[in-house]
Amino acid sequence: MDNTIIFVLIAIIILIVVIIKTFSKKQPVDVKTKNQKKAEIVDAYKMELREVLGVLQNDKQAKLNKKKELLKKFSNELSKNIFFDNDEIRGIILELSKES
Repeated sequence: MDNTIIFVLIAIIILIVVIIKTFSKKQPVDVKTKNQKKAEIVDAYKMELREVLGVLQNDKQAKLNKKKELLKKFSNELSKNIFFDNDEIRGIILELSKES
């Protein structure tokens, strides 16, 4: 009987120590601002546009068609994103359309 009580107490103490260690190891979370997140999204679109259009460098008509297709896709994705309003979307699409 005495051994059982000792083992239960040791188990409870170990459990408490594990719980305390788990919750005390909270690392500060790197929270991005709204503007940082917006910039990351726009930069990702620019990179994708450059990568896809870079392959079509010699074929201007195919490049133009692919660019239109990508800009429509980007516009659609941005319209579903809570970070962007319609004026910002227009500005971003205009900026992306100037990419070559």
